[in-house]
Amino acid sequence: MLRRLLLTAGLLTGLGASAALAADPGVSKEEIKIGMWSPLTGPTALLGTSERDAVEIAIDEVNAGGGVNGRKLKLIVYDDAGSPQEALAAVRRLIDQDGVFALIAGSTSGSTLPIVPLINRAKIPFVASISSNRKLLDPFSRYIFRAYSNEVAQADRVIEFALKQGVKKPAIVYTSNDYGIGGEEAVTHRFQQAKVSLVARERYNQTDQDFSAQLLRIKQSGADSLFVWAFAAESGIIVRQAREVGLTMPIYGGGGTATPLFPKAAGQAGIGVVAAYVAPELPESSFKPVADYREKLKARYSGNPPPGRPSEYDLAGYGALKIFAEGLKRAGSEPTRESFIAALETLKDFNAGTIFPVTFTATQHEGTDQSAMVRVNDANHWEIVKR
Repeated sequence: MLRRLLLTAGLLTGLGASAALAADPGVSKEEIKIGMWSPLTGPTALLGTSERDAVEIAIDEVNAGGGVNGRKLKLIVYDDAGSPQEALAAVRRLIDQDGVFALIAGSTSGSTLPIVPLINRAKIPFVASISSNRKLLDPFSRYIFRAYSNEVAQADRVIEFALKQGVKKPAIVYTSNDYGIGGEEAVTHRFQQAKVSLVARERYNQTDQDFSAQLLRIKQSGADSLFVWAFAAESGIIVRQAREVGLTMPIYGGGGTATPLFPKAAGQAGIGVVAAYVAPELPESSFKPVADYREKLKARYSGNPPPGRPSEYDLAGYGALKIFAEGLKRAGSEPTRESFIAALETLKDFNAGTIFPVTFTATQHEGTDQSAMVRVNDANHWEIVKR
């Protein structure tokens, strides 16, 4: 009788352990499934394709080395085309149908912020490496970790630099999506702290191509500097048109400006523009982790990567997967979502190679507040001017 009770208890214990393991989807004996949604098509496709390629290249490296604690990583990716509705549908599918263990990269702020309640309800970990909007972690979410500096840190860096250049009457033009609105709020707040007021605020819609009306109003405001909070291709057009209407003042941009697409769109008008940059090295750097990544990207595209590649989003996506893999490694041989979160919270000054080192704690999931400053030089290329 006692032996039967012990056998029954052992069976129940084993079933309980199996049930506990089964409660966290996406983990089998052979692999761990990771989900990603991103704009692979549409006006912000540079962001999504950069991140997808980077994550896949990093996964190939991890898997070639035997995976993480004996398991290979498998990525499932959906295109949201920069649409919040498509993003919600994609993430629901990743969680409910594909049963992924965790999420990585994400999308633009407008297609990432609406996902936050879904992530919190599902209690699924998410390592973000595109959206810089402060609201991603305000209020704090224990399931979300950001791999690079947010819009507040970027604005702090740009404005600190601009104030040292003598800026006193700044103006801003910004896109009407969450990235632009968040940037305008961050810039305004930082200038208020410095007791400086914006003399003009001009907003535009992402599909706009003619910014002359906004720029002429800025010219009439008497501004001595212009801040452009937009993605790179639009920023380039804005800067070119700003020079055409006679705006000769210094121009500054947020992190979304500092990709290779900006100098291409702005042409000679872009020379001298300064922007925040969320990585310690430029994509063309000879720094070994960046150079190695660049060669692997070239191989992926038979030697001819798409225009504007690699970009800062390549470097961010690659770094995010390295952070992700390190967290999994520390979570042990039988990872759960909770153990993965706890493991990520032990990372201190973890260097993924292509982005600034990150530190996470139980109460702080903003991995870094560091960013560099870059300027378009006379050769019409970005160069780092101040770290």
